[in-house]
Amino acid sequence: PAVGEKAPKIDTLTKADVGGDLSKLDTRVPPAPQLNQVNMADVYGKKPIALLFATPLLCQSRVCGPVEDVMLQAQAQGHGDVQFIHQEIYNDNEVKKGFRKQVGQYNLPSEPWLFVIDRNGKVVERLEGAFSLGELERALAKVEKQ
Repeated sequence: PAVGEKAPKIDTLTKADVGGDLSKLDTRVPPAPQLNQVNMADVYGKKPIALLFATPLLCQSRVCGPVEDVMLQAQAQGHGDVQFIHQEIYNDNEVKKGFRKQVGQYNLPSEPWLFVIDRNGKVVERLEGAFSLGELERALAKVEKQ
C-alpha cells in the first residue's frame, strides 16, 4: 500500500500464539519479544502502528537485522500508544516454504519494509530497505500528532 491508502488489516502472530517460542516469530538472535506482543488486527483502526516486515537471519538485502534494532531503539524511547509490530517474511522461517500470507497481503517484492499506520488505518509513511532512527522518529511523529 502507498502513503495515503488504507493498510491491509492482517493478523500477526504473538508470543502467546506460539506457546512462548519466539524463534517462530523472529529470526533475530536473540528474538525481540517486545515486537511480538500485539496482533495488528487487534489494534488496527484504534491505535497508531509501526509495522515492520523483516527477516534478520534470512534477509536478502542484509539490512533486516539493523532496521529491527532501530525499531527497538525507537520503541525504548517511548512513543505514546504507537504499537510496534514485527512480521517475519517466510513460512516457518524457511525460505523454501515461501512467503507468509501477510507478506502477500501487502504485496511486498522484497524486504525489509516499514509501514507507519495512523489510528484510522491509513498509511502515513512507507520505508523500504535501510532506514535510520531519525527517519523512523520523523515517521512516528506523523501519527503521534493526531
